[in-house]
Amino acid sequence: MRKFQLFLLAEAVLLTLGLLSILASQATNFIILVVLLLLMVRFYTQDQRANFFLSVGFLFLFLVLMLNPYIISALVLGLVYVMINHFAQVKKTNRYALLTFQRTGLKARPIRNQWLGSKEYTGTDTYAFDDINVLRLSGSDVIDLSRVLIAGQDNVVLIRKIYGPTKIIVPLDVAVYLDVSALYGSLRYFDQPIYDLRNTSLKLGPDDANPAHKRRVKLVVNVLAGYVEVSRP
Repeated sequence: MRKFQLFLLAEAVLLTLGLLSILASQATNFIILVVLLLLMVRFYTQDQRANFFLSVGFLFLFLVLMLNPYIISALVLGLVYVMINHFAQVKKTNRYALLTFQRTGLKARPIRNQWLGSKEYTGTDTYAFDDINVLRLSGSDVIDLSRVLIAGQDNVVLIRKIYGPTKIIVPLDVAVYLDVSALYGSLRYFDQPIYDLRNTSLKLGPDDANPAHKRRVKLVVNVLAGYVEVSRP
């Protein structure tokens, strides 16, 4: 979290210096004034002929921004920060596995991903657990495992989405191991206080040494922004 705050501070300083250096030039001020006047003319007169000159003005503004050393430094710093965090996260969570498939008897069950909208993973009857892999852009998801026959310890629910709330309901007699990562979000883990997630990865779960946990499910949730809740029925 402190690294993210330092990054925001450095970006703010570079962008401020870039803006001050841009406004210090009379030519740049003239271009900004012309663009503002064209915007006013376009807004009040609704004249389509001003679109060409307005586009040219925005192009000059874009070139001014891209040629400013402080703006370029801010962009490079942001790119380096994103790459460092990405590779650090991959190194932290990456796992290697050797998968061997039989040449015969392989059964494929393709399921199309629903990118947008609300979706509820429930059933009217009791059914055996099958690993859940959810890939979404945006939407509200409710995964109800209260009617699932969970056996053993190799039960995984993987959720990857950009934005939206996610609620997972787990039976009372099943241990829950949660691995959640979010850029900006919050987490409610049963009766625990709400955790604020700010560019944070968080792992929660009971003691592995407890012999009573013969049945468990692992929840892996990766969201860009959203609210995550794990509860009992």
